[in-house]
Amino acid sequence: MARKQAEDYGERRRNILDKAAELFADKGYARSSISELATACNASKSWLYHYYPSKEAILYDIMRLHVTELLVMAEEALAYEGSPREKFQRLARNFMEIYVNAGSKHIILLNDRGCLPDELRGEIMELQDKIVSNVVQLVVELNPALKNTKNYEKPITMAFLGMINWTYIWFKKDGPINQEEFADLAVEIFLNGFMTLDIEKLQK
Repeated sequence: MARKQAEDYGERRRNILDKAAELFADKGYARSSISELATACNASKSWLYHYYPSKEAILYDIMRLHVTELLVMAEEALAYEGSPREKFQRLARNFMEIYVNAGSKHIILLNDRGCLPDELRGEIMELQDKIVSNVVQLVVELNPALKNTKNYEKPITMAFLGMINWTYIWFKKDGPINQEEFADLAVEIFLNGFMTLDIEKLQK
């Protein structure tokens, strides 16, 4: 007879992923052991293996859920009933909220994707490509003239994503501005340029 799942099975898996994300982000996936993760979870290795068959499966699930959350937020912004600028601002705010509250998972996505086998890595990259495609659509909505250029829409999109994707390195929640304010700042600089930046308007 199959072992019955506990009612909080999903919650326990989430807790494992959260603890693993902190451990992997701090030490690196390759240098982290299942024994260390079991200690972080205040559990045994056999308990962990009840929820995940391997360390690799944990890494994959961390990335899959994180990228899926970003994709959902990108799709939500694209479908938002508003102007292209409002959609773009919503996207930036959504992404920054995720990055600030799931910084460890984002570090793992950027640093440890290569630790997955080709098939699983391909699945993560496919989800990431869908995110970029959504942002490209928003960028083209903002400037329809890009449709007539020679493949400029993706480099421009990646330039914007580069402004916010690496904030985990330096951004602090208790810093001089919060994540929503930074998202608005990034949008303003990207759309209108630094030299014309109206700081007083942003602070209102």
